Amino acid sequence: MKMFGSFPQWVSVCAIAGFSSVAGLAAPQTGSAKVTAVTGNVLLDTAAAKVGDIAQPNSSITTGPESKASLYLGVNGPDVNVLDNSKLKLSELTFDDSGAETVISTKLGLSDGTVEGYVKKTSKDSTYLVTTPTTTAAIRGTVYTIKASGAVLIWEGCADVGYRDPGSSRVSNFNVCANQMFDPGVPGVVDIPAGTPKPSLGLTGQNQQPPVGPKSFVSPVKGLPAASPAPNNNPGT
Repeated sequence: MKMFGSFPQWVSVCAIAGFSSVAGLAAPQTGSAKVTAVTGNVLLDTAAAKVGDIAQPNSSITTGPESKASLYLGVNGPDVNVLDNSKLKLSELTFDDSGAETVISTKLGLSDGTVEGYVKKTSKDSTYLVTTPTTTAAIRGTVYTIKASGAVLIWEGCADVGYRDPGSSRVSNFNVCANQMFDPGVPGVVDIPAGTPKPSLGLTGQNQQPPVGPKSFVSPVKGLPAASPAPNNNPGT
């Protein structure tokens, strides 16, 4: 009788253990970013970046003059372009696809230059943040261009922008929607000036992974390794 009396307790213990095991399996997974295109001089951390490289969380992409890197973040994006004279840190890339909707946490830190990207519509519990020295842009289902100066341009969808005034440290919040930008010089929301180039990513509302190659090269820049020249397939020219 004692054996059967203890059976429910044993089942409960096993059930709890099983639940804990399942919960452990459902923990957020670590994402990554694949380098899909390189133009000019680009560093992945301290090494010259090349197509096919995998950037892990806490990695940095640094571009020189007339240089550019394209990244594919998968469910954490998907697409990001790091434009010339820029430095972008992949501060966090995680996702949890165990529920009805995939929940992502993407955090990018832009300390120099310009970044542009396309973010698929995310779940309500997801987070996609791009930070600069003065702004934090919360992106959701958006095509964007963000500059380290604090400017946030939104081409599709909307973003919430928090701006910290460098003088007073006062934080103000702004909602920026399609064809608008947050201008830190105002500070405030204004229309994107006519003639401003749009990113090519996601403007049809669909994922457009950047093409791979052909690659072009420019002269070496200080602090960045020289890229090998493109092969000449016509030696007589």
